[in-house]
Amino acid sequence: MSSITPIDLQVFDSSIKTNFVEVSSAALGGQVVACSDDFFASRHNLIKPTPSISLKGQFGPNGALYDGWESRRHNPAFDWVIIRLATPLTSIHYVDIDTSHFSGNEAPQSQVFALSLTPSKNGQEPKLMPSNPKWVEVLPVVDLGPNSRHVFEIADTGKEGNWGAVMVRMIPDGGMARFRAYGLPHAPSIPTSLPENYHELEPTDLLSPLIGGRIISCSDANFSPPQNLLLPGRGFDMSDGWETRRSQEGRGKYAVGGALEGQERKEWVVAKLGVTGIIRWVEVDTAFHPGNYPAACAIEATLVEDDTALDDADWTTIVAKTPLGPHRQHFLDVERNVPQEQVFSHIRYDIFPDGGSKRVRIFGHPLAPTPSSALTTPLDGALIIPTLPLTPEVFKPYGQVIQGHSLPTSAPKGTPVTIANQGTAFKFHRIGRVEENYPAGTLTKGGLHVGSVKAQSKLSTKDGQKLQVELLERHRHTTQAFIPMGRQPGAPEPGAFIVVVALNGADEKPDLSTVRAFIATAAQGVSFNQGTWHHSLLTVGGDLDYAIIEAVVPDVLDPLYIEKVAPSPPLYLQVPPFPPKSLPPGSLITAHIPQPPPVHHALPQAHANAPTTAPHHLLPSLSSLLHHTPAAPAPNKSTINLTPASPVPLTPTGFKAFGHVISPTPDPTHTDFEAAPDGKTRKNNRLAPIISTYPEDSEAITGIAVFRATKKVGLERGRTFDVRYMERHKYTSQAFIPMGKAEWPGKSEEALAPGGEFLVIVAENGPDDRPDPKTMKTFIMPANMGLSYAPGIWHHPVLVLDSTLDLACVETQISTGVHEADERDCELLSWEGAEVFGKVDVPEL
Repeated sequence: MSSITPIDLQVFDSSIKTNFVEVSSAALGGQVVACSDDFFASRHNLIKPTPSISLKGQFGPNGALYDGWESRRHNPAFDWVIIRLATPLTSIHYVDIDTSHFSGNEAPQSQVFALSLTPSKNGQEPKLMPSNPKWVEVLPVVDLGPNSRHVFEIADTGKEGNWGAVMVRMIPDGGMARFRAYGLPHAPSIPTSLPENYHELEPTDLLSPLIGGRIISCSDANFSPPQNLLLPGRGFDMSDGWETRRSQEGRGKYAVGGALEGQERKEWVVAKLGVTGIIRWVEVDTAFHPGNYPAACAIEATLVEDDTALDDADWTTIVAKTPLGPHRQHFLDVERNVPQEQVFSHIRYDIFPDGGSKRVRIFGHPLAPTPSSALTTPLDGALIIPTLPLTPEVFKPYGQVIQGHSLPTSAPKGTPVTIANQGTAFKFHRIGRVEENYPAGTLTKGGLHVGSVKAQSKLSTKDGQKLQVELLERHRHTTQAFIPMGRQPGAPEPGAFIVVVALNGADEKPDLSTVRAFIATAAQGVSFNQGTWHHSLLTVGGDLDYAIIEAVVPDVLDPLYIEKVAPSPPLYLQVPPFPPKSLPPGSLITAHIPQPPPVHHALPQAHANAPTTAPHHLLPSLSSLLHHTPAAPAPNKSTINLTPASPVPLTPTGFKAFGHVISPTPDPTHTDFEAAPDGKTRKNNRLAPIISTYPEDSEAITGIAVFRATKKVGLERGRTFDVRYMERHKYTSQAFIPMGKAEWPGKSEEALAPGGEFLVIVAENGPDDRPDPKTMKTFIMPANMGLSYAPGIWHHPVLVLDSTLDLACVETQISTGVHEADERDCELLSWEGAEVFGKVDVPEL
């Protein structure tokens, strides 16, 4: 028997384990590559990150089931398993051999060996076979007991080695629930200086456990431990993140007399970077935390020689308090006042006031602390800032991000989300502002409007680019929204656009301490707040068409409309390779991604034989489902044989009686346009007016919503569609703009499947103040066009063909999607039973 004594579990879990990385874990990339026998229970269970569970009473074809590794009986020597560690170079300090739920069939003894994977002189890696003579014993034979964990400290040979694999013996046979090896991955060599072009180099996750990053301490881990923050990937549910208890106002440690009475409520995690280095940006992920994510976070960093000095450390705020959103990766730039050459060794992740986070990653470059600056700072004091993925919360000080979301619970905090259009869409309400406050009489050509922009790519970013920002502009008196439009089948893949923003300073110039840069995919639009400084439209990596929403004065150079300033000091953007180099061509639009099924809810219907004298109720279409209130029945008529209408392509001339068409290539008679000097961009102003005739006291608000619209049941290519709903908006125009479909894989929402068109059904008002079926017209609107219904025009609620579309919707409404809907927003009629308003022959694709 061995004389080695197991480590006390409470001591190990509370004060030892957090100083090391579980280098064998499957969560980090550990793999079971071979074993002698796993007849009863799979060897792959051995390195699962989760604790073993009981399967008592459950049986398979080979016998009782266990959440662990179990071999056959009667082995004369031992069984073995070989585990390739998550990192090829690590020390091993402790092992945890767990026999939980194995009682009577547990492994009586165990022994552990380690193997270096350093290639030989001929470049070959050692073979992972039990007969390899280079295996080194790091734990002699130890005794195990039933249904318990056994933690052992490894011999000095294990602590001092550079190991890449372990072999665990089970003597002579039996079962183990889990095996965990804890060590310190060997970090790469740390340079003492960086090249001048280090901004162009791919940054490293300095907090990765695979180079030695680890959690030091935390304020609370009631639901799940902070070590999960360092795991790769985005996880699989809420369990594999870090989640605290609720730190309620005036209770617990914040109660009167509590340790933190009167302080701002927050929780925190302190972590040690795997290597010292400079920090360029931070990623905070709240995946699978839709309702318990923190309201905000901040990141602090420090440089100390060892962990014992943290109590007296000076902390630098590298990311100021920033709001967070649900189920989202947030990419946070470092504060501009942090010197680019400042080196850090530890970070503190603060969340306000509490909640759950999935991952934290610190991106930068390894750099050893030196007495003097190791970086070359530009003599002109120029700023070089990273260009990061665009997300709503980080963009909030400057404006709004206009996009659909894969899950209704992923919308930014405060965004009402309702079911709309008879259960075929989710509507994300008012996610973009539409406002103007020009002096009276300035807008002689009209007010707010929807226009379009046809933009060719300014440059290729496939290899990354360093760009100088020569001018920033602002619009004091109008918001300005850019929304990429969809594309027709067969069109080249869309590009992206770079967004550069800054807040206004005390000198009425851009405050470069607030400057940020983002890449927006073709599935994202932006709406700049009035007065936000920003770069002019910069399309990269492929052409894009946009809808633009703003109010323009007759003279587009008038300072009332636009002001331009050259930033000082000089400002440069470091743009990463986009599309990412690792992606095969054609992968930005991913047709294989499964889409959520349409959301169909039972809609209470008015009785088919309701008397013609029944009153007509006014009802917003979004609320007909939300509040389970029926649409008003149309006047009862005898059944008639209706000749199905055949849709025609949407054109400005054909649609003129009903509203306006929004196209990046409008009719040649449209003369209100601007062309860039380089000929790559053409902006078409005032294609569709934004009209509101609501009474001033109605508190109606104009905004941009997004409908994630799915196919309607019964609407199929090559079949006749019964028109059973028509609606109108008496007091507002209503524009629908199909948005682009694209993603930044791993850094944005997944792309919708390609394709999709809009079936448009409209009718004039009849003498009975109801839609006249004799005037019904139908059109097919492709994804690269939009339309705007004039106030009072009868039309069918949104109907999409083929594939899900995100539709930006510009309208004025009293209802916010939260309180009871206002009857003035929308009047909806329905036809039941044999009665229909009309029929449409849906064309083949």
